[in-house]
Amino acid sequence: MQDIEAKIKEYREYKRMIEETQKLADNIANELKAYMEESGESKMIIGEYKISYTECTRVEIDKKRLEAEQAEIYAAYLKESTYKRFSVA
Repeated sequence: MQDIEAKIKEYREYKRMIEETQKLADNIANELKAYMEESGESKMIIGEYKISYTECTRVEIDKKRLEAEQAEIYAAYLKESTYKRFSVA
């Protein structure tokens, strides 16, 4: 049991490190985006790197509105899936 508890502790530490590292990476990405916006450039080549910060558009179905206005159609197209969730608290 101690071995499992040690594994859980190690797992949580790695998860914490991932979150911390992700925050650092996000901060750098925000700095790069701000630089590109200030420069008025959406694509740049910096040394061996190509960076881009472009506007994208995505079209999707408004599920809440469809359910409210066309409940039968919404229900007919629902798809159920089953999965396993792992969590450590």
